[in-house]
Amino acid sequence: MNRRRFLHDSTLGLSAISLLGLPACATSENNDKPLFELSLAPWSLMRRPYGEADPEGIDLFDYPFEAKELGFNYIEQDNLHFPGDLPNDKDISKMKERCLEADIKSELILCGALGDAADEISEKRKAAIEKYKKWIDAAKELGCKSVRVVCADYVTIPFDEKLKIATDGVSELVEFAAAREINLLIENHNGYTSDPNWLSSLITVVNHPKCGVLADFTEWRIRRDPVELYPDPYKGIEILAPFTKSIGAKSTHFNSKGEETNVDYFRMMEIILKTGYNGFAAVEYFGEDLPRKEGIQLTKKLLENVREKLSQNTSA
Repeated sequence: MNRRRFLHDSTLGLSAISLLGLPACATSENNDKPLFELSLAPWSLMRRPYGEADPEGIDLFDYPFEAKELGFNYIEQDNLHFPGDLPNDKDISKMKERCLEADIKSELILCGALGDAADEISEKRKAAIEKYKKWIDAAKELGCKSVRVVCADYVTIPFDEKLKIATDGVSELVEFAAAREINLLIENHNGYTSDPNWLSSLITVVNHPKCGVLADFTEWRIRRDPVELYPDPYKGIEILAPFTKSIGAKSTHFNSKGEETNVDYFRMMEIILKTGYNGFAAVEYFGEDLPRKEGIQLTKKLLENVREKLSQNTSA
């Protein structure tokens, strides 16, 4: 499809949604800004790193157009979908160009498989930090406002020891990110970060306005073998909510009412919004029983409905 025609048709489609009265963008009390914005997480469409076969996946550089066609104005990026450990200027420039052509903005870049920013082995920690810095610069070039880094995703040493090492690594990274007007985010994403008490302690000790949490609804696995989960996801989100700067709204299964069967989205968002949060909630469809685009649309619609209900509650 011609890109200009694509953008024209997409605009008409969104206008039609508005005319039908569907909940496209519930706003806060002043009607100037929605309670929260929606973005699309790349793993919803591309579930393998660069170079690995994904029969249902899409080409990385078609991603902005696919997201726009699905009704998104913002996307997340992921370093694992780009070739190599370090960003290539040519690839970053090409992605930036594609986003401009699709009229879509990159909001955040997820960084993984680069090492632990809290590795107890100093050489490994320093190597990981230097890689993250390269991706922070790439995030700046792409127009992202935030970068998620991996920190303490395995429980290998005692709580306090890991906290001290993580504080040093994260403090160095957040200073680097802040100089580029980028938020540095840690996700509850395995290991100590899935213990909300540990993660909230880390953000409190680092004590930097650009350092915060990417709050994921479902990532609560503290230990892998034997499996240990944080027992109450809603309590976990309540602990992390004051530090939250982005949200990963992960979904896998839906019932006939369009509700996620494993997560109460309304309850999760209500907890976070009580803190005054008004950032992004990323649609992350990880299910296997529906086509990916259908799962994305169901997740998006669910978040829109939740936003509409919470907006009405705010206005009441």
